[in-house]
Amino acid sequence: MTTITFLGTGGGRFATIYQPRNTGGIYITNEWRIHLDPGPGALVNLSRASIDPGKTDAILISHCHPDHYTDAEILIEGMARGGFRKRGILIGSESVLQGSGNFGPAISSYHLGLPEKIKVMSKGSSANVIGLSIEATPTRHSDPTGIGFKLHTRDDTISYVGDSELGPDIIEAHKGSRVLIICLTRPIGSRIPYHMCTEDAAILVEKTLPEVAILTHFGMKLLHEGAEKQSAYIEKQSGVRTIAATDLMTVNLGKTMRFRDRTRTENRA
Repeated sequence: MTTITFLGTGGGRFATIYQPRNTGGIYITNEWRIHLDPGPGALVNLSRASIDPGKTDAILISHCHPDHYTDAEILIEGMARGGFRKRGILIGSESVLQGSGNFGPAISSYHLGLPEKIKVMSKGSSANVIGLSIEATPTRHSDPTGIGFKLHTRDDTISYVGDSELGPDIIEAHKGSRVLIICLTRPIGSRIPYHMCTEDAAILVEKTLPEVAILTHFGMKLLHEGAEKQSAYIEKQSGVRTIAATDLMTVNLGKTMRFRDRTRTENRA
């Protein structure tokens, strides 16, 4: 069974600076363990969630902004057993791993030498690692080499949209997923370039029709307006169950999908 743990649900520069929500990314486990976009606080929240970073099999980084990669180097060391064993897989955009224009690289040459395998991905590319099929999906973001991810497990398909505006290519790329994870930075009535706002997220969910949509990566204005307000709007507009994730929330993807955070447990068919 696949488990998704949200190691932080904040995003954007001011939410990252002031940490009203943590920004540690997402940890996905089955017979493998993947850390997705390990931003500031990832290492600390792994400890809080009792997850051993030394057991991570792959680290995926969508683009070269610090709220998505800042803790990556120490977590690469953890994955490689302190650097004493060449181990694990590092996947990232061109900007993260090689540098592109004004962006990156985000990972030092030393740390690039620690994983067993490194793969630069761009939209439309794919990889088969540790029994998992990974697609790189398009984004429309200020880092032009940025990507999202579509993970095909043995039982489920999980989409991670990443930081992006909405476009027809984004909608098409994320169809057919059981779980759609959206980086939702901006609330209702507050659209800005390169990021998803609530109205656009509602269109995305309505057009892709996942079993459940999960919102994360909340900016300061959205948190002030209320994350639950955004999820309620999207659910009403799309007819799809929509959850505003909380820090350290876990999702178990069985026949019945189970959501658990520090204050309550929800069971959803």
